[in-house]
Amino acid sequence: MMPPYRFFIAAIVSLVLITFLAVDSLPAEEIDLGQIVIGSWRSPVLTDEVADDVAIVTADQIDRSPGHNTAELLQYVPGIDIEPRQGLGQPTSVSIQGSDSRQVRVMVDGIPFNKQSSGQVNLSQFPITNVRRIEVIKGPVSSIWGSGLGGVINIVTKEAPPEAETLNNVTASFAEFRTRRLESEFSGLIGRHTGFYLFNGLTETGVKANKDDVREKKSFAKFTYNVNDIQELTAAFGYSGAEVNSGIFPDGSWQAQPYRTHYGKIGWECINEDMRTNVELKHSRQQVITRTFLTPHDQEPFWESDTGDFLYQVSVYAAVYPRPDDMLIMGADWDWDILKSDMYLQQVKSVQQQALYYNYIWGLDLCDINCGLRYDYNSEFGRQFSPSLGAIYRLQTIPQTKLRVGISRAFTAPPLLWKYNENPLLGIISNPELGPEKALVYEAGLESRINPQLWLKLSLYRADVTDAISWAENESGELFQKNFEKFRRQGTGLQMKCTLSPQLTLFTSGAFNDIEDRGTRQTVRGGGKPRQSFDIGIEYEHMPGLDIVLKGYYDRWNQLPSAEPNDRKMLFDARITRKMKNITLFLNIFNLANSSYWADIFFPVKERYFEGGIRVAW
Repeated sequence: MMPPYRFFIAAIVSLVLITFLAVDSLPAEEIDLGQIVIGSWRSPVLTDEVADDVAIVTADQIDRSPGHNTAELLQYVPGIDIEPRQGLGQPTSVSIQGSDSRQVRVMVDGIPFNKQSSGQVNLSQFPITNVRRIEVIKGPVSSIWGSGLGGVINIVTKEAPPEAETLNNVTASFAEFRTRRLESEFSGLIGRHTGFYLFNGLTETGVKANKDDVREKKSFAKFTYNVNDIQELTAAFGYSGAEVNSGIFPDGSWQAQPYRTHYGKIGWECINEDMRTNVELKHSRQQVITRTFLTPHDQEPFWESDTGDFLYQVSVYAAVYPRPDDMLIMGADWDWDILKSDMYLQQVKSVQQQALYYNYIWGLDLCDINCGLRYDYNSEFGRQFSPSLGAIYRLQTIPQTKLRVGISRAFTAPPLLWKYNENPLLGIISNPELGPEKALVYEAGLESRINPQLWLKLSLYRADVTDAISWAENESGELFQKNFEKFRRQGTGLQMKCTLSPQLTLFTSGAFNDIEDRGTRQTVRGGGKPRQSFDIGIEYEHMPGLDIVLKGYYDRWNQLPSAEPNDRKMLFDARITRKMKNITLFLNIFNLANSSYWADIFFPVKERYFEGGIRVAW
């Protein structure tokens, strides 16, 4: 079998050759690379105005992807790496540019979900049916959002439809492994001023093995009220809950891990010609129970934990426009986090955080300059200043081409549990001296449409992380989290997209990450950080309403030998969709090549399976 990196190089060369051979046979496309709005800068801006490495997953891409939840969808996005798990609904982790999962800030409509128990977010708990788009900033976001030196993922949910339109549909699908999924969406207007959107979903699945099944319930509701032409009130509430069983591990043990997540926000927004003002009250409550059984026949767990994360946040910001092409965004955040655990903590712990921030976009004819500054105070980890400076330059000599550079200081505050966890049963001790990780990050990139058919994007980054956190061991063999002197993360990514005809599009990408302990000069392993990743795919519209999509992804995880990784192969998924007037039929094929694959031998992915479904709209 051809090694993946050679396969990637061959795909790149083939795309370039095919594109230049086909260039005379296709009409030119007038596509502005910057006309995509991103709200993860707090106030909506065009991607052409920001120096960040941005990726947007649109509603059309979501609809044409075979994934069931946000984790499965993001594994197809170049530069985002989702550590695989064995089945639908199983918890997973995310990495951006070789970062740890806890260094990636995950939000739904701006509501933070990184837990004080682990710093991580289980992306599989978020459905994609109620998602309008997903905004991803690859790289530091501390001057905007505070803690988050790896990047940010903001899941933007659907709105009530405009005017008198309605969106009503029901989706049902059935798959192997006793899998069934039922979902519904309803939206419309109540009177002249109130709009609503409602979503409900149920998923049940279980594979051939014993103790391996998932039952999920998810719901979401959003209401908007137009006070007048410039003011709007919004209320949104969501719930995700599941009974999750891990399946039998190689050592004969297994876990039951039910979770319950409630979240919501209430917001007021005022928009006029000179200013956009926003005030939001946000809340999330996440509860996870973990029960570990030593054998499949045990009636009582060997040990059990019940952990709860609670977040309350108030956010205020205003965007003003000093000049027609300039924008100043300024605001403040107040956070109160509470952590409860009957296993890992002796008493309830809480942390308060306050922040002030300013970000400015200075628009020139060919260049936009971004500068930002944020001050964070954390009652457990002290003060942090996060300045940033970046520029994006649009070349005149090469149309639709832009260069970007940036330098910033970023940080990630560790979760409370890592500072106070004392668990002799697991051989873990606390470290009250644990502090935040800090990084100086350099970024550069090029994005261009070389000709009407070929688009490419090159990204480079380097992050010098001081006080980087990793596991350490004392003389007694007990484990604890420790700040190390310095880690260095650096790498590059390349994406290419080729439009061979109005019906056929090819795309491929590759990324390389190197993480090194600067003290020992050794590669840092484990923690769900990939060293190499590749993506390749085909989108084909055979006829109006009939789409065929094939997506392949490869991640070489930088795992420890004890994980016995079997990951040097590509996984392929496919989706066939047939859209008619009010009915949509679809067929998903997962793990098309039926590969045996795992980053950790305890968590193999499923063998090949098929899913067929129907959506009826009215």
